[in-house]
Amino acid sequence: MATSYYSGKNNIMIKLMIKLKILTIICSLCVVPTEKCSGSIGYIANSTINIGDEIQALAVKRFLKQDAVAIDREFVHEFRYNKKIKTIINGWFMQHKSGYWDLLRPPPDKSWPPSPAIDPFFISIHFTGTFLSTVFSDEHIEYLKKHAPIGARDFFTLHELQKRNIPSYFSGCLTLTLENNYKERNDIIYLVDLDDRCVNYIKSKVTSPVVVVTHGRSMFPFLNHEQRLQYAEYILDLYRKAKCVVTTRLHAAMPCLAFQTPVLMLTTVRKGSPIDARFTGLTEHVKSCSREELCHGDIDYDFDNPPENPTTYLPLRENLIKIMTTWVQENS
Repeated sequence: MATSYYSGKNNIMIKLMIKLKILTIICSLCVVPTEKCSGSIGYIANSTINIGDEIQALAVKRFLKQDAVAIDREFVHEFRYNKKIKTIINGWFMQHKSGYWDLLRPPPDKSWPPSPAIDPFFISIHFTGTFLSTVFSDEHIEYLKKHAPIGARDFFTLHELQKRNIPSYFSGCLTLTLENNYKERNDIIYLVDLDDRCVNYIKSKVTSPVVVVTHGRSMFPFLNHEQRLQYAEYILDLYRKAKCVVTTRLHAAMPCLAFQTPVLMLTTVRKGSPIDARFTGLTEHVKSCSREELCHGDIDYDFDNPPENPTTYLPLRENLIKIMTTWVQENS
């Protein structure tokens, strides 16, 4: 039977960040730059309950200089700057008032397209179903065509773009480009956003220590952008050194591929059935199964001696690195 424990360092870090945020909440929430900023390239930042959004931001920031400008995804339409700024736009776009989740600021009246101050470079982007009527209005289709080709993170988004004759290609997820500088692994299995049934099943099958992790916390919107990035880096370091990761989160599974950390991704349906649109084109590159298959013992996966990941993601990784490196060199 595995032992289960939580990192004391993790708990202390969370408490300190909450206290700091309470003291600085008014000045620290806004990541929309003012005309006083002077960065040369912009990138998408977030203020959501999902730290996976910051994992995507870290994947972008590693290609950029320190003066890169963070632009809140929810307020790209309202962004103002002292000049037109070239901006890498990636991630999950789902803006609509009924789905807005920042409890500390009211949602913007209009969230698309990006403001005239932004010269966009679209790569590794997902448009969720509820956002399609907005992003694919006649006016906004022309906007995307003007800034094409569009790099789609998944097949669903690619299909929706191509249905409307918007030049586009399948880029995959930028988190596939993250790096792992650690040479040794520990003996810890991380279970990331699994339900209790799956957690208990895995604990009953392993001898290695198990740690339960989540990418979603109600405290995250109370952290400023730098605090969110630091916490995301802390989470990624857990995965970099892990023996194995089992997750329902795309932005745990894709970084683990990049880190060569053995990973098993759980889906909500059985193999052969339709999957979450966000995962289309990506789950093909990672070992995966449904929650039901896991708990019924229908998956052959030794968590104590996890198999190596597939390497089919490598062409996507190499192409993303090439595209990002070239674009940054040309636009810095």
